Amino acid sequence: MIQPKKVFRTQDGKLGFEWNDGSRGACEIRDLRLACPCALCVDEHTGEKILDDVTVPYDIKLLKVQSIGRYAAGLTFSDGHNSGIYPYDKLYSLTKRK
Repeated sequence: MIQPKKVFRTQDGKLGFEWNDGSRGACEIRDLRLACPCALCVDEHTGEKILDDVTVPYDIKLLKVQSIGRYAAGLTFSDGHNSGIYPYDKLYSLTKRK
């Protein structure tokens, strides 16, 4: 199971990860917000994205990252959104790994 060994902010303001497979990657904060998997952002029945991208500010900030068990992270954004639970495999796929 993929898990982060380390979570950090990059010098250019992205959220960075060092994964337990030895790879590293980072993701833009706005891209994380746009990929939110919660029921307010994605229709629970169809899986269709319902979040309108234009409503998410380009200068959105990440205020808090918290571990949800051993499988996910909870992210709190400056637009007040905090209901998304991001499984680590989703975060892994969102980061550009080196």
